[in-house]
Amino acid sequence: MSLKSKMILSYGLLIIFAVLSAGTFSYTKIEKYIFQQATGSYAQTLEQFELNIEDKLSTYYELINQIANNKEIALALSHRYDSPADFSYEFLHTISQAYSIKETDLTNNVLDLVIFKSNDTLPEVSGKLLEEQRIQDTWWYKKYIAWNGKRTVNDYIRLSQSKIWFITDEEVQKRYPAGPEKPEPLMKLAVVKPIVLNFESVVGILVLYIRHQALFGADMVSGEQNGDHFFISDQRNEVIFNSLDSGEGARTALDPNYLEQIQGRNSGSFTLSNDGEDRLVLFKRGERSEWVYFREMPKKNLLSNANAVKQFTFVIASVSIVISILIAIAIGSRLSRRISILSRTMEQVADLSLSLDSHVVIDGKDEINKLSQNYNRMIKRIRELVEQLTVSQQIQKEAEMKALQAQINPHFLYNTLATINWMALDGKNEKIISMVENLSVFYRLSLNSGRPYLSIAEEVRQVKAYTHIQMVRLEDEIRVNYEIQDDILAFYTPKLILQPFVENAILHGAGSKQGSIIVTIRGHRVQDAIVLEVEDDGVGMKEIPYPSQYVAMGGYGIRNVHEKIQLSYGSEYGVKIRSVPDEGTTVTITIPVVTGPSRFS
Repeated sequence: MSLKSKMILSYGLLIIFAVLSAGTFSYTKIEKYIFQQATGSYAQTLEQFELNIEDKLSTYYELINQIANNKEIALALSHRYDSPADFSYEFLHTISQAYSIKETDLTNNVLDLVIFKSNDTLPEVSGKLLEEQRIQDTWWYKKYIAWNGKRTVNDYIRLSQSKIWFITDEEVQKRYPAGPEKPEPLMKLAVVKPIVLNFESVVGILVLYIRHQALFGADMVSGEQNGDHFFISDQRNEVIFNSLDSGEGARTALDPNYLEQIQGRNSGSFTLSNDGEDRLVLFKRGERSEWVYFREMPKKNLLSNANAVKQFTFVIASVSIVISILIAIAIGSRLSRRISILSRTMEQVADLSLSLDSHVVIDGKDEINKLSQNYNRMIKRIRELVEQLTVSQQIQKEAEMKALQAQINPHFLYNTLATINWMALDGKNEKIISMVENLSVFYRLSLNSGRPYLSIAEEVRQVKAYTHIQMVRLEDEIRVNYEIQDDILAFYTPKLILQPFVENAILHGAGSKQGSIIVTIRGHRVQDAIVLEVEDDGVGMKEIPYPSQYVAMGGYGIRNVHEKIQLSYGSEYGVKIRSVPDEGTTVTITIPVVTGPSRFS
């Protein structure tokens, strides 16, 4: 993976992680806040619902409490009547006051007021005054009024202060077979108040029946709104109202799951799952009743605003990630481009595609710019070192060439002087003169005013001077032929590259072969190279030496020429030897075409 890809991937993952973390954290906090705010708002609505119901209950309770606290009515209910006339008078003038509630009710919400008496001297008045025995089997009578044993004053006080109300459809009126057909049960609110006389006895029980709609009217709560609804459970854990029911309906048992959650708690909330949907339930116990008020709704309703925030957060996070990644790509591209320029320049310098004179220019003031500056300084220093090394190598090469030349010249001079000494002893003055003249030509061209090069024409002339010296010494034992093409004579060559091989051919060939030896010197051009050959028909060589063996098998002359050529032109040039035993040896010298002496400067 490229550095650019790594940078973009790293930056991208970092940005995505940061944005998603921040977005998730923000959304979680906002969702929690919205949930709390919505829950609090719904809880306030539930509390208002509870207060409205409780206020109505208290209103009806206060209405009936006025009758229960009327001492004249209590005395009338406790009085012992001996004649119907006495009862009729008390009923009309005292007890009937209690029934004025319905007559004065302008809302038409009071269905009935019934007094259940315990005085057996009072006769029943249909729909008005009934025997207490009619209600002794009801659940509410057994729970709130029935008492085993003798009551104390505190018991009567507690009973007189009790607030009893419930929703019922029970009928307490006596029905007769010949009477009208029994009507459908009617749900209604029953407000019950015991009539206690002097905290000594219960002389009657007032039951005020109120229309169900008066307590839970259409204006109380609306119906279901996206699953949001109210319901109420009474002291028997029965649902007595549900906003989902348009009519009065019948009582139903409260779900045990709700009972388990509200056990021992006055208010709060809990979550239930219904058909895979989470629903939030808020509840509150009535402050003046034993009823429990519920509000239930899908949790998604509470989080509707949070979902909008979630979508907004997702859009913002997505846009932020895209923009950040684009910025990361731009930054990564810029950084990697600058590094790529530096890397590409270094590779080209390493591959010698660029010279050491080139330098890289990278803008900026960061570490990459500093790296490019250091690279340029390094290249400059390398160039200086290379130049110093080149000069040093040139000096060393020239010294080696001079050393090689110093080895060749004494070698030839030693042989020539030995020959002149031998001829002087024989008194061969003319030959000595010829040898001295040729020796003079040889050394004049060899010295060449200190220059290390000669033209090929001068190199051939120097060889001819050498062979004339040898032919004087050896007389008819050698013959030399020259096959030099004229088009190569003007080119230049390192001096003394032919003489050592001609010397070897003459000395080794003539000394070992019977009769004369023929040495042929050739020269021709092959494309951009000059090929010079020294061929003899001597005894040849049993083993052809490799360049590394030139010293051991061919003497210093062969090695010196070979090394001189390679030092001057490179390893693709040099000396090669080809020999066949008893047939002769051919030495091939290959040098490049050099048109002027500047190559040797």
